[in-house]
This record gives sequence, structure tokens and C-alpha cells, in this order.
Amino acid sequence: MADWIPIALGRDVPDGVTRAVIVDGREVMIWRGEDGVAHVWEDRCPHRGMRLSLGFVRSNALNCLYHGWQYGAGANCLRIPAHPDLTVPPTIRANAYAAAETGGMVWMSADGASPAPLLPEATPVISLAIEAAPERVLAALGSSTAHPIAALPGAAGLLQLGWHRVHAAKTMLHATGTGADIAAATAQLRALRQNLEQGAAA
Repeated sequence: MADWIPIALGRDVPDGVTRAVIVDGREVMIWRGEDGVAHVWEDRCPHRGMRLSLGFVRSNALNCLYHGWQYGAGANCLRIPAHPDLTVPPTIRANAYAAAETGGMVWMSADGASPAPLLPEATPVISLAIEAAPERVLAALGSSTAHPIAALPGAAGLLQLGWHRVHAAKTMLHATGTGADIAAATAQLRALRQNLEQGAAA
């Protein structure tokens, strides 16, 4: 896994919401507490393997839908409803990734060993799934998979495109703009998707 990967537009994960995301074949989830901080975890409860993205947020804790196990922002289990008097062992934890929010996007890292990219705030435009390999998508943008951010040639204003690999033949683009014509940029991205997908089907 690359060091830091943009996986969603921050706008698409409002306070109190969970969202499932697939990153390079890994099932992860994003959730945001009432404090506005985004968290990225493996989409699996350590109890019975239920998808945590099906759970619900209360204040700054995430509750698993299956048996109600509650996890704090630090991924530690806070409460097990079937055993209300139990002091939960610190070893019971969700599998958390390092998370950051910059440039209008939510980013994840396997370990957060290096700082997240520092990007200026920008207006969210659209997240778009493209049924084509990241290598083809980035080549069409005049970039490569060595960089987590690409630009959209010809877009009005400055349009930044974060991307992540869903699997070998599918790419997610997350577009933000500074002074960009949002409608024109969205149309240009959709045209890019159509061209790439038609080329893949040919």
C-alpha cells in the first residue's frame, strides 16, 4: 500500500456518518464523530466480523450493528452491552489506519510513518468510479501511479484529482477545485470516464 492514499471527499462523510470503501481490494470504512474528526478502520468488527460500516455513530464512538460493541475514536472497545459491568480488556480493538484530512479529501495510511500531504483547502467537485485500471486513467491525465494527486488538463481553474485503486481494473477519482467551473469540470470528468470505459470494452 502506498504511504498516503486519498479515499474520499471529506464532504461525503458528514458528522455521524459511516461509509464503506474498497482500497486496493481491502475493505475499509470511514466514520466521523460529532467532533468532526474522520477515522479510517478495517471494515470488520473484531468480535464476529460484522462490517462496521453498517454500524452507527453516537457522539464520538462507533457502535457495531450486530452485538452493539462500542469503540472509541482510538479504536479501543469501550463497552460490551451483554456484559455491562465488564472492564473491557485493552487488547480488544478495531484495526485502525492512520487518517488525515487535507485538500478537501480524507486520506489513509497503513502506519502514518510520514506526515500526510499538506494541500490547500479546495471546493469538492465529485467522486467518480471508472471501470479502468489506474495506470490507464493516470496516463490519460498525463500523470502516473507514482503520484497520489493528478490534474485535469483543460479544466477551468485548478482541479486536483486524488485517486485510489479499487482493484486491478477499477479506479476512484476524487476531484476538488480552486476557482474551477464545477459544472464544466464534472462534465469533463464524466467524458473522461466514458472514453476510458469504452476503450476498455473495445
